[in-house]
Amino acid sequence: MEKRHNDTLTDRFEHILNAGCVHILWSELYRWYEVKKIAAGTYRDLTQRWQEVSEGKHGHLQMVEGSGGIYLFAGKMTQPLPGD
Repeated sequence: MEKRHNDTLTDRFEHILNAGCVHILWSELYRWYEVKKIAAGTYRDLTQRWQEVSEGKHGHLQMVEGSGGIYLFAGKMTQPLPGD
């Protein structure tokens, strides 16, 4: 991964810490990781990088697919809707 892409990804993870979630386009992931298929290795790398940025204090990295990419958020920042 190029340094500029690494820096962008780190910024996105810090956005999760500040705002609660972030959206990453599939096209960005393909470009950043220089792959034709997003596979287990990419997800493992995202998880490892998240643990480094969050210092392991905010739970596992969670995702929801949508809008041409994935929404990422910290596991410890989620909760069920009231009344559920």
